[in-house]
Amino acid sequence: MPHRPTVSVVRLEERLRFWLASAVWRAPALGLIGAVLLALLSQLFEMLPGSQIVIRFTDAFGIALLLVCPPSRRLPMLLALEAGLVAVGVLGARPPGVLLAWLPGHLLAVFAGGWMLQGVAQRHQLGSSPPVLVRIGLVAVLMPAVLSASLSLPLLMLTTPEMPGLTLTSVWLNHLIGGLIGSLTLLPLLLALLALPVPAAGSVRIVGAALFDADTLVLLCAAVGTTVLSLLHLIHPFVYMALPLMVGAVLLDFLRLQLLVCGATLAFAAMVSSGLVAEPPATARWQEVVLHLSLVVMLLPELLLAASVGAARERRIALEAERERYRFLYERTPAMMHSIGTDGRMLAVSRLWLERLGYEEQDVIGRPSTDFLDAESRRRAIEQELPRFMATGECRDVEYRMLARDGRPVDVLLSAISERDAQGRFLRSLAVMEDVTRKRLAEQLAAEHQRTAAMLECIGDAVVGIDARGRVRSLNPAAAALFGGVSDEMRGRAWAGLLRRQAVTENDPVPPDPVLVCLRSQQRPEPTTCRLQSHDGPWRVVREIVLPMAGPDGQGFDGVVLTLQDITAAHELARTLAHRAHHDPLTGLPNRLLLQDRLQQALRQAGRRQGHLALMLMDLDRFKEINDRLGHDVGDELLRGVATRVRAAVRASDTVCRLGGDEFVVLLPQIEAAIDAERVARHILDAVSLPYSLELPPGLGVSFSIGIAVYPQDGEDEATLMRRADAAMYRAKREGRNEVRFHQRGDTGLTD
Repeated sequence: MPHRPTVSVVRLEERLRFWLASAVWRAPALGLIGAVLLALLSQLFEMLPGSQIVIRFTDAFGIALLLVCPPSRRLPMLLALEAGLVAVGVLGARPPGVLLAWLPGHLLAVFAGGWMLQGVAQRHQLGSSPPVLVRIGLVAVLMPAVLSASLSLPLLMLTTPEMPGLTLTSVWLNHLIGGLIGSLTLLPLLLALLALPVPAAGSVRIVGAALFDADTLVLLCAAVGTTVLSLLHLIHPFVYMALPLMVGAVLLDFLRLQLLVCGATLAFAAMVSSGLVAEPPATARWQEVVLHLSLVVMLLPELLLAASVGAARERRIALEAERERYRFLYERTPAMMHSIGTDGRMLAVSRLWLERLGYEEQDVIGRPSTDFLDAESRRRAIEQELPRFMATGECRDVEYRMLARDGRPVDVLLSAISERDAQGRFLRSLAVMEDVTRKRLAEQLAAEHQRTAAMLECIGDAVVGIDARGRVRSLNPAAAALFGGVSDEMRGRAWAGLLRRQAVTENDPVPPDPVLVCLRSQQRPEPTTCRLQSHDGPWRVVREIVLPMAGPDGQGFDGVVLTLQDITAAHELARTLAHRAHHDPLTGLPNRLLLQDRLQQALRQAGRRQGHLALMLMDLDRFKEINDRLGHDVGDELLRGVATRVRAAVRASDTVCRLGGDEFVVLLPQIEAAIDAERVARHILDAVSLPYSLELPPGLGVSFSIGIAVYPQDGEDEATLMRRADAAMYRAKREGRNEVRFHQRGDTGLTD
């Protein structure tokens, strides 16, 4: 958008003063030209022979010019002014004595009027202040005219001793009245023009537009015409001459009224000077000025009326401007305000009030104020607050809930005062509302935050807040304890790499970090279970639950909340229970259930690779005798020792199982030939036959009877292999114990 330069506006007086100061010749030239023109005008309006009243306009012109002339230009200007008067007097064949008598009086009037007028600080308000107008009339119109007449009279007596037909009184009055009419007609016009505000350029155009418009021209013609007709045909003509001037005083401003005054004065002077108006009969010399004095008396009320009307007009404009300013301030004040009338209906609202509640002004004005409250606030306002307000005239911080146009609640604190008339009758109220919706919401959120923080303090699960950049935002004490630190040390640290992660079991892959997954996808991942370690702390088995968080406005992505459930104890308990379910409690060896599972897996693997496996069923020889003679405790200790030796005698991939009592099973999942199984069985026999720390009776050693079934020749399923290994074991017992036998066709078990 292009920059619009600021237009400087000052009074015409300042523009004219600057124009005169910019060149030495301008002030004298303006004084000379003005004096010549106005002096010629005065000569044109001189009365018929026998009358000495001359309307002098040069006094007013000189006073106004002296007022705007820079101090350094005043002397040349005054000299030029006097030179113009002399030139016109010489051209008009005025007697030298009369001319010399009038010049000092004129100079004194100009100097005194200009000097005293400068002391009137409010002279620019003459059109809107009757006191200022009266003061200007005294110091710049009456006093200069009196001084000029008083000085010119003795000088005239010195220079022109013989004044036939004239007395000193009539000469003084003629001179005084001529100066009064000229100054009263021209000086207010010039001062009003000097007070006119004009821009830096186009001053002449602005002055012309301020002076001449249709209303002014019509009334000017009416004033001139009324003056001519009244003087020619009507009795008491000044009454009728005053009518258009009074109308102009009411309709026009002071400046344009002065044009009417000038027009009427010039018309009067022209009529009198041409002899068309007969002088009223006079019985004394001083009565010769009655006609002109009547003009002065007629002009004074119009000038005062115009000043009074101007003052009233300015007060009205100022009042309207002030009212508009207050209305503007009321509407634009950054506060929720409304005003209510005697009937409880809305008179005015501020702009912020409308914005907060979403209404237009035309939808609010004239409606009851209670229409904008919810049901509870409306009931309380009608039953309690409004009666109390009408009684006291004010209220402070009343809690209301207002309803926006869309139904949204707006909590406010309302304070109001009442305006009453002189009799104490209620006129209107002014209410100011503080929107506390956000404050209340903030208080509720703070309370909710405190409750949430207290809950997080109490719960045992670790809860971690992580922002959208992946940095720790908050954590509860359980999380700090899990991480082995304090909350303040953890806040602000990057989550990635903060903890070491492992799978729960060694053979499983490490699950991805659900926090990083959620930060990337901004979607809720599935819960995961893993092992975590912080610093040098212990490994903990945890269940990770991650939830994405929305932004403060319910939109966007603001981070995640991670809940870590420590299930280490449950995991260990589950492992313990699983171990107990699949292992013998006495020896710690796998039991029948685990053997069945491993045998099934071994059979599937052997079938896929077309290999061999061996199943050895072993029974301790004479264990019942040892148990009976030495007791069950010794028997249990012996079983544990035998289990340890058997487990040490086979490979790590082989399975040693205790079926119960004194029966053991060894599964060899991968062998090249049956001879491999026999070699393992012989090695087991050698291992268990070695001495034990137990004191066994003499001649009572430890040995196994071992029966072996080989896949696939002895069977292709677990039941067949178990049955045939059992039959081979019983054959080993029958053939002397401490022996190893393979299954043979015809072998039978104990039932055979």
